[in-house]
Amino acid sequence: MKHRSHPDVDRRLARIAGHVEGIRRMLAEEKPCPEILQQVKAVLAALESTRRIILTDHVQHCVGDAIRHKQPKAAVEEIEQLLAQVW
Repeated sequence: MKHRSHPDVDRRLARIAGHVEGIRRMLAEEKPCPEILQQVKAVLAALESTRRIILTDHVQHCVGDAIRHKQPKAAVEEIEQLLAQVW
């Protein structure tokens, strides 16, 4: 199922992949550990932000769809699946 956020998420993931490659280069160049850790922290923050976008879109789209179609059991199942995935 196509979500509105997917193009944005794809761009973000491509950017994150570039940052990870940059970290690998930093390791190869033996950059100082604090600099590497700073970049790792930035990647983790970018991933968390991306996860929030996907989660929000899923709630609005899939859970909202189940609620609009008066399928409370399906909505509850979607929420349970989300909770299992994010925690």
